[in-house]
Amino acid sequence: MSATLAPSTLSPNNPITSQSIHDTFSSLGVECPEGTEKDYTSLLTGIWEIWNTIDSLPDYVPVVDEVRFPREDIHRATGEENKSNAWAWKATVKDTQGTGGVLKGKTVCLKDNVALKGVPMLLGTDIFRDYVPNTDATVVKRILEAGGVITGKAVCENLSMWGVSISSATGPIDNPHAPGYSAGGSSSGTGALLALGEVDLGIGGDQGGSIRIPACVNGIIGLKPTYGLVPYTAIASLEPLIDHAGPMTKTILDNALLLKVIAGYDGIDDRAGAGCPLPGQVPDYPILAKGGVKGLKIGILKEGFDQPLRDERVSELVLKAAKKLTELGATVEEVSIPFHKTAPELWAVIGRMSAAKSMLGQATGRRGYVMNDLDEKALPLTQDKIDKMWCSGVNTIINGVWAWEHAPPGLFGKATNLVRKLRDAYNEALATYDVLITPTMPYLAQKLPEKGASVGELMTNSTGVSLNTSAFNLTGLPALSMPVGFLPSLLNDGARLPVGMQIVGKAYDEGTMYAIGHAWEEANDWKTFT
Repeated sequence: MSATLAPSTLSPNNPITSQSIHDTFSSLGVECPEGTEKDYTSLLTGIWEIWNTIDSLPDYVPVVDEVRFPREDIHRATGEENKSNAWAWKATVKDTQGTGGVLKGKTVCLKDNVALKGVPMLLGTDIFRDYVPNTDATVVKRILEAGGVITGKAVCENLSMWGVSISSATGPIDNPHAPGYSAGGSSSGTGALLALGEVDLGIGGDQGGSIRIPACVNGIIGLKPTYGLVPYTAIASLEPLIDHAGPMTKTILDNALLLKVIAGYDGIDDRAGAGCPLPGQVPDYPILAKGGVKGLKIGILKEGFDQPLRDERVSELVLKAAKKLTELGATVEEVSIPFHKTAPELWAVIGRMSAAKSMLGQATGRRGYVMNDLDEKALPLTQDKIDKMWCSGVNTIINGVWAWEHAPPGLFGKATNLVRKLRDAYNEALATYDVLITPTMPYLAQKLPEKGASVGELMTNSTGVSLNTSAFNLTGLPALSMPVGFLPSLLNDGARLPVGMQIVGKAYDEGTMYAIGHAWEEANDWKTFT
């Protein structure tokens, strides 16, 4: 790397002085080596000039064809049009030049962290209220090219960081099956709109369970694909290590169809790793979904059924549902992976320390597209923004900042290494079994907390929602939630709530997961399964 000595002529706004050097060394708890102050000041002055030059260049933003895909009837839905409170913004976007496609005529909603140029993004927060994306996410372009009609943005939880449908600045969302209960999170609006039948297909986002949790509690299908299989380009990131986008639908075959459309490396998102197909190489998931389960081996992940806070009835119902697969020709056996129960603690290291850096605009080491226009709205962090931020965001920032300053220097690295151990444990089991099965959530959807609940009460209300889901964000293995029945609420208030079964597969083996889900779906009516 070449030296960056100060040029002979400096920009009038160059802020570097010798005090800058002393302050910077001091922030590290050390002093500037004797006799080097002048040299390091010159070097910092020079590099600032380079940084300033780059900062003055116009940003690169992917171009959107708004002639072929015009944005029409953009408005904030209210009243009868939004009785569920699950719509963030409505719009109509479709291909005006296409002759069809596998999604022709199907309506699609997007979680409100997916960029749709010209349509405001609320991101579930009110720390900013005027953000309008300047480009489209890759998944948007692929849906439109396939003939899908995007009808709007679905409410997401505050900054996509909550598993209960109470945190959005636009207000709570009731569970369509039981008013007053959670519709899950953070893809709460997408889950509710699908359950209500207001759209055919939906896109969700998942960093710890945010597709599968709302799928579970709303009684729909939600897939967190293999890490990187669906490009995350121009979708608001929580933390690139755990970001996933995926399809949410009412049936397995619809889910498989939507995945076929949106999957495949886009040449931008660096989450795609070895084995990720190009768009033209994406498997025909709907065909694979019809392959049946004869001869498949299914592992019942013991530790997923005896999580803390579990409702034994949920465990029993999911186990009964899984064992029905034996009638279709599969083998079902119990398998133990003790390290599964450590996964939420590993997530708590990475999901706090790394996400805090991302939220403060300090994420590094990426090659994908950066939504700088969104960062300009969210940053810098101010007292007003902290005061308006939901407790999950504040907690993540405070936890992460403290950890980077005070935790052992190797804590993040150790968590990263242990994630590999966790993935190896699942892969060892998956060398014997085609899939693993757990309850999606260990208990039923929660009652929404009262308005004005304290931070402690809110945190208690959401405890445990991701005990079985977060592991697969860390490891990147695909995981699907599908409904397998209803159970009455423990509150004895007449509410009946869906139960979700989670199917976990090998990397890039979504086809086998779909085959199992579709076979079960064809043989059983989840709404009456007991």
